Amino acid sequence: MVKFGERMKAARTAKHMSQQALADIIGKSLNTVGLYERGLPSLETLCLLADTLEVSSDYLLARTDVKRTATFSGVSESDLAARVARIENHLGLN
Repeated sequence: MVKFGERMKAARTAKHMSQQALADIIGKSLNTVGLYERGLPSLETLCLLADTLEVSSDYLLARTDVKRTATFSGVSESDLAARVARIENHLGLN
């Protein structure tokens, strides 16, 4: 079974990032990053690591093999809601 630390290390090395570089970015010590690669961080830190490494927290927790979920940058929330409503209407879900 793949563990969190293995996923975190794989995501970090895929970005050609050292433990020290990651520690500097997230404001933690090198030792702390090493501990994260051997165990679980807090929820707040998990989210920070996922954002920094550009993977989902579910990927780090080995709940999925999909590294990143789709994002909708540049699309307003109201526009996205309208699009979803049109799709639901088209599918007869309303």
